[in-house]
Amino acid sequence: MITLTQEQQKAYDRFIRARDRVRIGRYGRGSKGDLVPHSDVVCTVDVAGLNHPMFIENDEWLEYKEASTAWWAVEPEFRKTERMSMIRGDYGDSDSWREKKHNVKEM
Repeated sequence: MITLTQEQQKAYDRFIRARDRVRIGRYGRGSKGDLVPHSDVVCTVDVAGLNHPMFIENDEWLEYKEASTAWWAVEPEFRKTERMSMIRGDYGDSDSWREKKHNVKEM
């Protein structure tokens, strides 16, 4: 278990609650409640007399985006350096975008 400052722990707890509420990845699947779409807008409403639709914001998704940004801003530095990266070669050649050399003989 890592030790976090009070500010980091508060941001992390907020991020985890928001992540579970919107069911990112495998998290929050067993929770009850409506499925939250992963978009800034839930739906549009066509109001008579207006030339454009009105948008209903997806508050839970916007909270998740805000909470994740707040957590990433105060995230401990060692988590950033320990995170695997293709740029550093952590995945080897299996995930490389370089084109493989073809050994095709000309006829």
